[in-house]
Amino acid sequence: MIERISWFFERVWETVFASFHSWSSFQEALERIPLVFVNFTNGLAWPYLLSSLVLAWLLYFVALRQGGTTAKSFREFAFPAHLYRHPSTLLDFRFMAVDTVLNFLMWIPVFSGVGLLTAKILSVVVIQRMGWEPPGSLTPAAIAVATMGLLLLSDLINYWAHVWLHKNPVLWSFHQVHHSAEVLTPAAAFRVHPVENLITVVLQAPVAGLSALLFQNVLGRDRQFMMIFGVSIFGFIYGLLGTHLRHSHIWMSYGPWLNRFVMSPAHHQLHHSIDPRHWNKNFGVRFTLWDALFGTLYVPREPETLQVGLPDAASRDFTTVRKLYFLPFEKVGRELLSLGQRRR
Repeated sequence: MIERISWFFERVWETVFASFHSWSSFQEALERIPLVFVNFTNGLAWPYLLSSLVLAWLLYFVALRQGGTTAKSFREFAFPAHLYRHPSTLLDFRFMAVDTVLNFLMWIPVFSGVGLLTAKILSVVVIQRMGWEPPGSLTPAAIAVATMGLLLLSDLINYWAHVWLHKNPVLWSFHQVHHSAEVLTPAAAFRVHPVENLITVVLQAPVAGLSALLFQNVLGRDRQFMMIFGVSIFGFIYGLLGTHLRHSHIWMSYGPWLNRFVMSPAHHQLHHSIDPRHWNKNFGVRFTLWDALFGTLYVPREPETLQVGLPDAASRDFTTVRKLYFLPFEKVGRELLSLGQRRR
C-alpha cells in the first residue's frame, strides 16, 4: 500500500511539473498558447469569437431600427469605454494573461492527469472487474443517443457543481472570484479560480472516462458524422450561439420558447445579478432542464437593467491578481477556524 501511494504521488508530481522537466518542455508549453485561437475545444477559438461578434452586430442593427440604443457606432455599442476601461475589466485582462500562461504550464497537465487517471481506474473496474466489453461499432442512431446522453449527464454534473459552489461556504470562497467581477465583459468569463476548475474537472472525470471507454473501439466513419473540426457537433453549435455574450452587457435572449430549453446569454447575465430576484438562479450551462426541475430557473423575458458583483460590496476584496489567487485560501482558513470554534 505504501508503495502504491508513493507511486501515485510521484505520478502527480511528474504531471504537475511536466512543463518544467526541461527547457524544451517549458518552451513547448509556451508555444502552445497561441493555438487556443485554432483549437476548437477552447472557447477562444476564432469561430466562437467571430460568431459572438456577428451576433453583437445583428443585435446592434436591431436596436438601431427599434430605437433601443443611443450608441453612435457599433464600437460604442459593443465595446463601451466605461466598461472596458473599468478597473474590474482591467483586472480581468491581467488575471486572464497570468492564468493563460499558468494554464499551459501547470493546470492543463493537472487536468489531463486527472482525466487519464480516472479513465484508467474505470477501465480496471468496468472492464476487468465487471467484465463489460466496449462495443466494436455502433449505429449512427446509437452514437447520437449516447452522445446526447453523455452531454445531458455532463450538464447535470455542471449544474450540481455550480450549486455546490454557491451553497458550500468553503467552495463559495473560491467561486466568489468569478462573481466578484463588477462589470460583465467577455474577459470576466476567465476570472475563475484554479481550485474551482479543478473541482469541476474532478466531478466531470467519470463522464469523460465513460465516454472514452464507450467510444474507444468506435473509430473512423462511425463517429465522423457527430464530429466537426475534431469536436462534438453539439459543442461546436453551442459555441456559435453567443458564447462570449454570456459575460457581456449585450442582452441576448433566445426567445420565450427556446429560453425554456437552452441557456441563453441573458440567462447567465441574470445569474450574475445581485438583485434578490436573480440570486441563486440559472445554474445550468447548456440546458435549462435542471434549473426547471429543481426550481432555480429564472426565464428572461424583457431586457433588465442589472447590477452585477457580490452583495455587501464584497467585490472590493478582490482588487489585484494576487488577491484573486490567494484571498480565497485566507477566507477558507477563517471559515474553518470559525467552524472549529463553533463546534468547541
